[in-house]
Amino acid sequence: MRAVEKRRREWLLGRSVAKDAVRLLLERHLGLCLPPTAVEIVPDPYGRPLVKCGAYPLVCAGPPGPAVSIAHSQGTAVALAVLDPAAWVGIDLESLARRREDFESIAFSPDERSLLNELPPDLRHEWALRMWCAKEAVGKALGRGMSAGLLAFQIIRADASSGTIEVELRAGALSQFPQLRGKSLIVYTARESSFVFSAIIYQQGAVRMRPSRQEILDYLLQKMGELTQDWDYPDPVSPESRLFTELGFESLDAVVLCTAIQEHYHTPMPFGELLAEIGQQQRDLSIDELAEFVDTHLGGPAGTSPATRRIQ
Repeated sequence: MRAVEKRRREWLLGRSVAKDAVRLLLERHLGLCLPPTAVEIVPDPYGRPLVKCGAYPLVCAGPPGPAVSIAHSQGTAVALAVLDPAAWVGIDLESLARRREDFESIAFSPDERSLLNELPPDLRHEWALRMWCAKEAVGKALGRGMSAGLLAFQIIRADASSGTIEVELRAGALSQFPQLRGKSLIVYTARESSFVFSAIIYQQGAVRMRPSRQEILDYLLQKMGELTQDWDYPDPVSPESRLFTELGFESLDAVVLCTAIQEHYHTPMPFGELLAEIGQQQRDLSIDELAEFVDTHLGGPAGTSPATRRIQ
């Protein structure tokens, strides 16, 4: 297949996936059942995808309306959509088959390459792509892509246990978004088969106090109710509901949930360690146990990150 035709097919696939993401979002939260032809994905002046719904202009024709981000690679496409008009949303996807000898020297600063040097050799390529995906996701969330330059998105910390990567803006990117000076943007990354992907949902101006355990549980029950609304799960979601055997969770569902939790509380948490532990013990995870885990890792005021550390 010629390169131009391949790119066009991936572009069309990405728009199709974005339409589905928006349609599911509107159906789940607003009770609207739209056909694919009612949802249009158009670029803004910087190329960021915007949503228009011709038959429902008051719902999603211009702000406020759903925010969406799209990524595609090697014939696979993903999309992330949220209702919050103030949220910055970014998603990226890369194939592990991608290899280029000078990739790291072009994409990363010396400090970022020192993070990669701490990794075992067999993880280096995967985490280089995760770090690249994190930069891409932030660029998409801000709506300017990588126009400020590759090194304007500086990775300051990465946590192999949770898959989270923290990015700070530098140089040209900071000039475009001075309100983000001194702030780090948390990106969740994961591997699925032969792909790595990243996701960020940044809610501007959110200030949160330390929640109680009951408030955490209430939030998780609400979030799980939203996620499972369209699934074949006949019973109400309860604290005893188990993610994998009862609710039918898969890897991508866990990524979406982990991203939402960490962005909601503005705190990275070692979800990777938790999932690895329950996998080794061959057991499931209830929503109540998940609430206990979140409560434990919100031991300080929201915004602190005791569980975050360099890749190890």
